[in-house]
Amino acid sequence: MFRSAARIVTSRLPLASRRAFVTSRTRLVSVGLTQASERAQNRTLFNVTARHMSSLEAASHTEPLPSGLKTVLSENGLDVRIYYLECLAQATYLITHEGNAMIVDPRRDVDAFIEDLKTLKCSLKGVMETHFHADFVSGHCELMQRTGAPIYFGPGSAGRAKFTHHELKDGEVIDFSSQYAFHVVHTPGHTPESVVYLLIDKTKENKPLKAFTGDTLFVGSCGRPDLVGSLGYTAEEMAKLMFYTLKTKICTLPDDVQVFPAHGKGSPCGKGISGDLYSTIGKEKLTNPALQFDNEAKFVKYLTEDQPVTPQYFLHDVKTNLEGATSVEEEIAKVQHASAKEFKSLLDEGTYVVIDTRDTSDFLAAHVSGALSFPLGSAGGTIVGVQDGNFAIWVGTMVSPNAKLLVITAPGRELEALQRLTRIGYNQIKAVLDGGFSAYSSAGYPVCTEKRLNLKDGVKVSDLITNGDILLDMRTPGEYQTNSVKGAINLPITSVYKGLNSLDKSKTYVAFCAGGYRSGIASSILRAEGFKVVDIFGGFAAISTYEPAVTTTGVVCPTMKGRIELLEKALNCCIYSLLCMA
Repeated sequence: MFRSAARIVTSRLPLASRRAFVTSRTRLVSVGLTQASERAQNRTLFNVTARHMSSLEAASHTEPLPSGLKTVLSENGLDVRIYYLECLAQATYLITHEGNAMIVDPRRDVDAFIEDLKTLKCSLKGVMETHFHADFVSGHCELMQRTGAPIYFGPGSAGRAKFTHHELKDGEVIDFSSQYAFHVVHTPGHTPESVVYLLIDKTKENKPLKAFTGDTLFVGSCGRPDLVGSLGYTAEEMAKLMFYTLKTKICTLPDDVQVFPAHGKGSPCGKGISGDLYSTIGKEKLTNPALQFDNEAKFVKYLTEDQPVTPQYFLHDVKTNLEGATSVEEEIAKVQHASAKEFKSLLDEGTYVVIDTRDTSDFLAAHVSGALSFPLGSAGGTIVGVQDGNFAIWVGTMVSPNAKLLVITAPGRELEALQRLTRIGYNQIKAVLDGGFSAYSSAGYPVCTEKRLNLKDGVKVSDLITNGDILLDMRTPGEYQTNSVKGAINLPITSVYKGLNSLDKSKTYVAFCAGGYRSGIASSILRAEGFKVVDIFGGFAAISTYEPAVTTTGVVCPTMKGRIELLEKALNCCIYSLLCMA
């Protein structure tokens, strides 16, 4: 028989680890690194080692997922905790003062926040949503049910939301503590109901201190205007509203007001978003491209062009957030843990999409026919190393939220994969393979094996072209136009399914992206559709470094060279770790 998951993996750090993040209550102390580049440089090798060791040491992944607590900003007893999931490029904020707490834009798995509230001995006074999110499922309903705290949404929410909440008015004030309150600023542009929560100091004539800007203002960008077509608004109409919002409500704030956005680098909710966790109004006025326009028409053109492809799960998540999501625990309890025999029986039905979350190297060594490769990455989605990608976003982009799923993971990471899928509302999961893929392959069931080309091993792209292989550049059109392989076909990963009819099953294709994550996914999709495909380790970073003559610029790109060096260091670190454990 199938076995249901007995417990939920919660999103919280062990107490000792969590305390390591917390600052002493000195003036504006920031714990952890807030610059994306600094984070990447310092953690790359550790993450890769830990990730590959985990495939052999399953027990290490039965622990709770890390909470994503990146930074605590403390000033005069006021704390702002930033919980950030790099996998989703999504931030949740917990603000505390005098034993009171408010939470802004909570993700679906809320156990981390509940535990921290208990540790801090704070009472949650409100769940403040900046808008109805499209890129993740929010935990506002579960927080209300578990704490009794009211839910706040912006103007126009009452006629849409299916749960009890407080519909805010522009200019409304939410009292917080004896010293602080939140001033509500209606900021339509990304969505009609969008608001910014402006923390004000009541003892200093309501001086604004911090702006929780949701998807209105990002560090280095602003929210896209094209996600509310179903409500009857055009992208141009919303862009005009955004222009007015930025000019009259954001740029008029004092320069020293801190900006805390809902998303960072890698989010599909805007273009050109910075990896910095927070900023100031003054800095954004100087450096943010979206704040440099005085002409409405030019701004509208800027904002409506070159936005990322909209993931297909966005509409599904908006609907889920309007209805109010069930708990993560409830959804995971429905998923069946299938033995190898049971899993094979489900595969034979032919009605499921198989999501294999193991590392690309493990997937290529052995996988079930037709499986799609979406490597889970490391650290519970709280960080994305150089070898990783945005797991949940890519699943949500390439796989329908209505698809019935079967999931394969490394041993011990079953519950982590399920939780991270439920964060984006993927609840149609029939079963997860119990015991890892070795349980399936050792049972004697047929598996597929593929290869990945490594240019450092002497493989020449020029030889592949001479042999008649066709190069597929899976990157965006912008990346392709900047520099690519001469004669390569640009087939962005987001257009793979649309481009199937343009491909020839009698040919052999060589796929590449910038570093290998996207091409690994795309190659698995193309193979599942019956095409002969291999991809290149390190992608265009490797090609530009080892064979620049085949590229359109003909020279080594320093950025690409640095990237392949990091990827190769990560790979060598993995191999060394595995040898030490052998």
